[in-house]
Amino acid sequence: MAKGYCTRQDIENYLLITIDPSFYAQVTEWIGEVEDYIDQETGRNFVADAVANAKYFDGDNSGSLLIEDAVAITEIKVGDNAALVADSDPLLADGEYILYPANKLPISKIVLRGSIFPALPLRCVKVTGKWGYSAAAPGPIKQAATILVAGIINYSWNAEGEVQSMTIGRYSVSYKTDSGWKDFERIPNILKSYKKFTF
Repeated sequence: MAKGYCTRQDIENYLLITIDPSFYAQVTEWIGEVEDYIDQETGRNFVADAVANAKYFDGDNSGSLLIEDAVAITEIKVGDNAALVADSDPLLADGEYILYPANKLPISKIVLRGSIFPALPLRCVKVTGKWGYSAAAPGPIKQAATILVAGIINYSWNAEGEVQSMTIGRYSVSYKTDSGWKDFERIPNILKSYKKFTF
């Protein structure tokens, strides 16, 4: 199911066409496939969960924990202990943990004050949150998704006068104009700029 990196309307506007309603389901499937491709290339999920859910992490006997991208953290528990208390105000330093980066999303790190995340038992850190990079796909990711789905549509039409075609993931894309092909050639740099690196 598509997450919403782009919409059918975005694709119609980009191609300057109106998609026949009988193809709506197919276009939605292609959008979902392109979203999966973008997620695999970047290591991210760009539209956060609407509802908070729990994920489990291993500690490493340090006071910090790298987590998956999140737009909100609602609870942190270590083992069977009570939930940790968050800062009411970072300037007051009155809580048991701090979220990083400060004043920016996505959240990717938790730092404890005066405590550690134990290495054992494994998966003893339970973090509940809304997981993802942002509430809505960033503009460049929306643009990349739109261009890729447009290319799939062009290829499926077997359009005459194609400038060039290429395979991405399970699909082939093609563009009828130099400007369309230039848009496609920018996609690797867009995805690289959002790539999540883990160490």
